Amino acid sequence: MYPQPSLGFWCMAALAALGAFRDCATAYASSDLEEIATSPVAPQYPVGRFFQIHDLSDLAFSPDNRTLYFVRNDGRVDNVFAIDLAGRTTRRVTAYREPVHELLVGRKGRYLFVTRDVGGNESYSIYRFDLASGETRQLTRTGAGDISYLCDLSPDGTVLYYGESRNGRSQSDLFRLELETGERRILLPADGRLLECGEVSEDGRFLLFREFVNNHEKHLGLLDLSTGKARYILRAQGVNNVDAGFSADSVYFLNAMGSDGFRLWKYRIGDPLPKLAKRPMPNALESLSLQAGGRIAVIRYRSGLASRTAILAGDFAEQRTFGLPQEAIAGAVFSRTDPTIGIIVTADAAMPRRYWLLGSEGPQLLYGANQSGIDTDHFAQSRSLRVPSFDGLLVPVHLFVPNGTSEQSPRPAIFLIHGGPQEHIDPEFNSRIQFLANRGFIVVTPNVRGSSGFGKGYAMLDDGDWGGGHVRDIVEVAGFVRALDFVDKDNLFILGESFGGFSVLSLITQYPHIFRAAVSISGMAELADFVDSWPPYAHSYVLLELGFDPKRNPQRNRAVSPLYRLHRIRIPLQIHQGRNDRRVPKEQIDRLVARMRGLGLSVEYHVYQDEGHGFLRARNEQAAFSRIVDFFRRHVR
Repeated sequence: MYPQPSLGFWCMAALAALGAFRDCATAYASSDLEEIATSPVAPQYPVGRFFQIHDLSDLAFSPDNRTLYFVRNDGRVDNVFAIDLAGRTTRRVTAYREPVHELLVGRKGRYLFVTRDVGGNESYSIYRFDLASGETRQLTRTGAGDISYLCDLSPDGTVLYYGESRNGRSQSDLFRLELETGERRILLPADGRLLECGEVSEDGRFLLFREFVNNHEKHLGLLDLSTGKARYILRAQGVNNVDAGFSADSVYFLNAMGSDGFRLWKYRIGDPLPKLAKRPMPNALESLSLQAGGRIAVIRYRSGLASRTAILAGDFAEQRTFGLPQEAIAGAVFSRTDPTIGIIVTADAAMPRRYWLLGSEGPQLLYGANQSGIDTDHFAQSRSLRVPSFDGLLVPVHLFVPNGTSEQSPRPAIFLIHGGPQEHIDPEFNSRIQFLANRGFIVVTPNVRGSSGFGKGYAMLDDGDWGGGHVRDIVEVAGFVRALDFVDKDNLFILGESFGGFSVLSLITQYPHIFRAAVSISGMAELADFVDSWPPYAHSYVLLELGFDPKRNPQRNRAVSPLYRLHRIRIPLQIHQGRNDRRVPKEQIDRLVARMRGLGLSVEYHVYQDEGHGFLRARNEQAAFSRIVDFFRRHVR
């Protein structure tokens, strides 16, 4: 499903230390595109068709295993849907105007529990939806800047466990809510901590919780619901404990303590300390989800430049594929009560997700995310490689290449820079990328230093260096891409969202002649304002990433913040901004646009009145990407 590394990849890996950049650039050529070069050019489909390809999230079976609930975009926002597994019919369950953020299915089959915010403001409250009457009841009311979030239900379904922050997310308490009486009480007080809760053990005795210190450090704990006593399973400086879940009398979780990547740990309840579990595979782990009451583990792990998913049973030693290609498996969800009932998800870069229902006759296709009518042969395929940067660091890069691209028919390229900064882009299907490719652009996705997915050391390479090495990585990758014989070297463009938008703004103010035009979506421009916009709990993490306090070091802030270097921009810029963005306040971007216009620079500014940080409404996302393509096309030389 994923292509093997090409000659160009091996050339660059072997010669990077020798600085043989140009030799390797010429080694990766149109011949490496194989069938892409000879495939017919795809017809251009309307933008709305690409956004009819909807992945499903928060999949969960009803208590009687007759219905599959999930969250999916309904053409406007994310709502709850259900599939009757016997009749294979799909229906929309909720019709909210504000998108559903989380979904939890009740244990008795009568209620669904969801979280929603207003206008993208990220102040989430909890609601209960009655499946019998269709009525919605608000269970929590959070103040501005605070959130409520779902944890789990008691085994008998009478108690909801949840967390709620206060004082601008400076701390967060854990609660229990009696669903029949409405009685609410604090289970675990914050006492100045930011607490998060997880799942309840199958016997209903224990609740998992975490203390959030920053994105690099989260302490894992266990709350005894019968006594109210809490204890930490693992509390260590700089250790990030994630994805904890129960399996029989033990808790399994991931962290990177003593390692560059996540490893699997096991804590037997009652023991003094956790221990490393038997390693399920030789690769770095990315995520863990325990299913079927802890009898099945779904583990995401890194394999070369792509992610893979393993489904493990039998004390997590037996890997199962259920007759599907292992390299195509992208996820799985199983019934809480029956490990033989499950959904297996398959996908690749040119194939939207497909959802297979397990049965006695093997997996049967239940749902395909491609509801667009677009022929799957018309989607762009990917090629993956590593490009040496200015200091010899090998940067993982994926190219999504439209059919018909060749040396004789070179294409312009759009660099898509991810947010985070600790996120990454894998060679998987993405509607935005496919829309850009369908409009005739090669989409280049460099996972620059600071990206997740390639080890803890790689992810921390940008700490204290915002606007530095990761921007130079993009410049080096652009030099490599420009030398490819199937790329229109005169027409390179760049697009980034959130931290990716900051990267775009940093790059065009430092290296103004690399790209023809640029787009920033919700990208920060002034770092002191950016830090102030975050809730108190995140300040330590943001300052760790920055490596300095912009308030205390205004000179460095002016040197790093793109807002103060706008006079260096030489190319057209397009900006997309949500009015309700709490992370990058609109006022900050208003200042940037006003300064650019005062300098006589070319800038387009689009504000979305009912969005926050990014896009949650389909009409806005479609409008934005139509504008992006039109903008880039206007500047093709």
